Amino acid sequence: MSQSLRAVIATAFDQIAFEGQSAQSLRDRLFDLDPQQKAYAQQTIYGCARHIETLTWWLGHHLEKPIKRKEHLVQSLLITSLYQLKYLSTPNHAVISEAVEAAKQLHKDWASGLINALLRKADQQADWPSSESKMPLNVQHQLPIWLLKRLKNAWPKDWQQIAEQSNQQPPLTLRVNQRHPLAANSTKLLSQAEISHQSHPVIDSCIKLDQPRPVSAIPEFDTGLFSVQDLAAQLAAFWLPLKPGQRVLDACAAPGGKTAHLLERYSLDLTALDIDASRAEKIQQNLQRLNLSASLEVSNALDFQPNQPFDAILLDAPCSATGVIRRQPDIKLHRRDEDIYPLVLLQRQLLDHMWRLLKPGGYLMYATCSILPDENAKQIKRFLRDTPTAECLSLPVVNDLLYHDNEFGRQLFPNSWHDGFFYSLLRKVPD
Repeated sequence: MSQSLRAVIATAFDQIAFEGQSAQSLRDRLFDLDPQQKAYAQQTIYGCARHIETLTWWLGHHLEKPIKRKEHLVQSLLITSLYQLKYLSTPNHAVISEAVEAAKQLHKDWASGLINALLRKADQQADWPSSESKMPLNVQHQLPIWLLKRLKNAWPKDWQQIAEQSNQQPPLTLRVNQRHPLAANSTKLLSQAEISHQSHPVIDSCIKLDQPRPVSAIPEFDTGLFSVQDLAAQLAAFWLPLKPGQRVLDACAAPGGKTAHLLERYSLDLTALDIDASRAEKIQQNLQRLNLSASLEVSNALDFQPNQPFDAILLDAPCSATGVIRRQPDIKLHRRDEDIYPLVLLQRQLLDHMWRLLKPGGYLMYATCSILPDENAKQIKRFLRDTPTAECLSLPVVNDLLYHDNEFGRQLFPNSWHDGFFYSLLRKVPD
């Protein structure tokens, strides 16, 4: 007997929430669903991750005793059904009856009565998630307590806005390939396809769609006119000072968005480096679609030893991804406070190693999609203290961006145009 859609969704969410798999690999697990079912499943799973603080808090409030850890699949079925009941337009009676049936399909017959009772209680509750005037901070702001504490400490004036934006639907922004013969007609082509959009007032290669669309609906996407890339990520290619013909390294390059953007702007001898062969293959696929070329290297960046140094290096370092939670809400499920220090150590090692690969007079752009100072400004402060040959340069002022500058770089906060991101431009003082 094949599983119902409700059972498939619960199982997929369970693999993400309790088995550590990423939401980005959902496509493989939902392969057998038709497009409409797949869209509904993805909406539910991402929605559950986005609202996990509220959903788990409500369940904890109304369960007489916690569900045993080994029965986490029942917990996942409750969470996904509760989300559909309270946040989607699915008929409530259908959610409840199908959840009970899914429990039986998943060989959790013992839980069918519990699921029925809890979902009926939620259905009858008018004030969601509670009539209490003051709920826990993590429920109010839909972020884990550990992250809220860090945000309040780092950004006492901005943390509430950061939290609010971290729970919004992310914008879908396009990058126009300025090398494409139709680049000048990009907005006209979108209008002809009845795709409502806005061009950024300063960054002319950036277009935001008013409603997300699949890339198959975007004109000339297959020919390389457009790429999907957040505005914050597009800034790397604008702020790294380059000249045609220079030897450039994009470290930690997959999936290749910044690699491609650099090559769209300049004719470069560019090496794209990534530790993962399958992710490096995505770089190659992106470059082929855009009719661009680069040297691909699959290697641990800490072990990479080129034959000669580089004129410029882009180091988009592994990080907590706290600036893109709205785009990857499963970060709320996976990331822990104790994860930050190992990431800081790795970033430190990468910075130190990449510096040795840079020519005197060359530039290194350090970037993360984090909003935590330990990974960003404090990281650069330490690097400058320990590296006499390094100086930090100011970045161009850009209107219509939400950011905070200090002597160590620029911290962008998430807003309606861009994700949270950090940039620091470093120059190696000539001998």
